[in-house]
Amino acid sequence: MIKVIKEDILPSIKSWHLWSVLGWLELRQRYKRSSIGPFWITISMGLLIIALGYIYGELFGVKLEEYLPLLAIGLVFWVFMNGVITEGCQAFISSSPYIGQLPTNKFIFIMQTVWRNFVMLIHNFIIVIAVVIYYDTLTISSIPIFLLGFIIVLLNLFWICLLCAITSLRFRDFPQIVASFMQIIFYITPILFSGTMLSKYKLLLAFNPFAWFIDIIRSPLIGQKADLYSYYNALTLLVFGTIFTIYIYKISYKKIAYWI
Repeated sequence: MIKVIKEDILPSIKSWHLWSVLGWLELRQRYKRSSIGPFWITISMGLLIIALGYIYGELFGVKLEEYLPLLAIGLVFWVFMNGVITEGCQAFISSSPYIGQLPTNKFIFIMQTVWRNFVMLIHNFIIVIAVVIYYDTLTISSIPIFLLGFIIVLLNLFWICLLCAITSLRFRDFPQIVASFMQIIFYITPILFSGTMLSKYKLLLAFNPFAWFIDIIRSPLIGQKADLYSYYNALTLLVFGTIFTIYIYKISYKKIAYWI
């Protein structure tokens, strides 16, 4: 495990100029000849949040000033997490020409996937900033707590992305399974609603990692305290998930080129 970290993962992280350029070029290619480029993501996300805010706020009987920040933050960060995981399934498959022909560190393509979705998150984060400022839900003291929660989630996404990439390369039906799984998770995770609305179904929150992730990211931004249970579980998942995934990466590393 130590060997694969020293020879592949750490050099890949240090090669920031490579994975950052690859991720940025892929985004530019997606929005080639578009006047405002990736900001179309921000516009469509903003319109969706406004529409859902009015409709679901009315259905749930929640005031707009309470519901819109909850919805905006939850949806923006869900799109980020969902993007990293579903696109992570294709990280090695879509990079097969590089892996098959060049002696490139393979973790670079995981960094590329996370970086590309992080850039998209930055575009959508404009909506979060606008909402928390307009409704005055953010305090200066809560910013470090939010950053701590985001870092924990981001580190978890790295090992999940890597594990999905390896599994998808070996079993080509796995990306479809992940896509279907993420659709189901979306509806049982407090994104369109708050966790208190699921008080009768506490197990859906207690054993749902994405509920922990949303809680430790969203709560500081809406002036609430995240459950310590969420921090504890997210950190535990980070430790054991990282160790397990690095072990799988170690035993699979030399087979990746053949699976392509």
